[in-house]
This record gives sequence, C-alpha cells and structure tokens, in this order.
Amino acid sequence: MKLSSSVFALLCLICEIVSIALFLRGFFPVPVKSSFSAKSKVNDFPAEPQTGSGPNSSKAPAPLFKRVVIVLIDALREDFVFGSDGRRFMPYTRHVVERGSSHSFIAKARPPTVTMPRIKALTTGSIPGFIDVVMNLNSPALLEDNLIWQAKSAGKRIIFYGDDTWVRLFPKHFMEHDGTTSFFVSDYTEVDNNVTRHLDGTLKRDDWDILILHYLGLDHIGHISGPHSSLIGPKLMEMDDIIKKIHSSLISK
Repeated sequence: MKLSSSVFALLCLICEIVSIALFLRGFFPVPVKSSFSAKSKVNDFPAEPQTGSGPNSSKAPAPLFKRVVIVLIDALREDFVFGSDGRRFMPYTRHVVERGSSHSFIAKARPPTVTMPRIKALTTGSIPGFIDVVMNLNSPALLEDNLIWQAKSAGKRIIFYGDDTWVRLFPKHFMEHDGTTSFFVSDYTEVDNNVTRHLDGTLKRDDWDILILHYLGLDHIGHISGPHSSLIGPKLMEMDDIIKKIHSSLISK
C-alpha cells in the first residue's frame, strides 16, 4: 500500500518534532529541584572524629577558626596567579602560595559558565543544566540543599557584598548585603569599589561569622578587551591588595 504524499509529509513532520524534542530534553535538562524537607539535617552527617583520652569519647573537636571570608574574583584564570605575570601583578597571593601557608588547586569549570549556574555549582555541588543560562537573567530563589542555607540554619551570621545574583538566589539568608548589578559590562571600576568600600568597616566588626565578596571587574575587562588587555595588570594588583588586607586583618585577630 502506497502512502499519499500528505500522509508521508505528516509522518516526516512528526518525526522531526519528536527528534527536536528529544534533543532539547537532553541538551537543556531541567535541573531537579529538592524540596525544603529534602535538605540534610545534622543527624544525616557522618560522625565526627573521636577526640579525648577515653576510648569511648565522642566529643566533637572545637572549630579551628571563628570566621570565614570567601572572596570570589570572577574570571580569575589560573595563569593570572601561577603564570609568568603572577609574581608581578599578584605578589602577595603568589608569596602566600609559594611559602606553603595555603592550599591551592585549579578548578575546571564545565559549560554553561555564566554567573548563576556557577554560583549554584559552588554552593550545591550539583552540575547545572543549560536551562540555567536562560534563568540567569532572572534568578529564582535556590531551593536545593546548599552551603548558604546550611550555614544560616546553623546560626551563622552571613554578610554579602557583590554580584546581586547571590541576593536573588538567597533572598533571606544574609543579615546584611549590598548587591551590584553585573549587566553593565563596561563598568570595571565602580562595580568593585562598591564591594571594597564596605571592607574596612566590616573587618573591624565582630557581629558576623561569614563574609562573602564577589568581585566582577576582572570579568568585565575580559568581556571588553580580552585577557591580554593592559587593564588586566592593574586590576590584578587591586585584587592582590584586597586579599592582603583581608588576610592581614584575620591574622591580626
């Protein structure tokens, strides 16, 4: 039995639609969202290493540090620190690494490498989907189990300054925040000054446990003129001075 041309064309159209749908389903998978009830609880964690003199002692060890400062320098490539120009533009950071008083490793990011999916990967440990590229323009609150939620649930006081994507992902997690929009790519000065202007006063305070800083200027320079721009060196030196200030302040306390 011969198929009419119209039936054959309809079958081809159905096959094309199914093929496109399968491709989109695989290339843009919808990330699995965990509910609040699925977040890890304290009793889900593995037991702490045993300390003390007794064989049955199970007392948890005391924290080594009272504070944590997380500095995210957007688009900080590995060669900017460990390459030939690292010692010239980031001397303090390079010195801290080389003298063995820090631990360093190189992370390899997988696409998509836009801001929101990468923040989700850092805070949840999950692999973001390409659909997150679209959601990057208007990030919804992150409902998956994540480090920021766990820290807030543990009573930690968190302060954030930088890319306002964090504020959209974690709308009620920070005791204090000042978000900076990342869409004015031509701005590589004020976008970082808006973070640094809080630094001196915040480091002197004792009412916080975690400080998160997200600097965007280096990334904006990369978008404007590439990684070999003459603007890269001064920006790396600025970031190195900020790291030195934070490190020196924490050591002094």
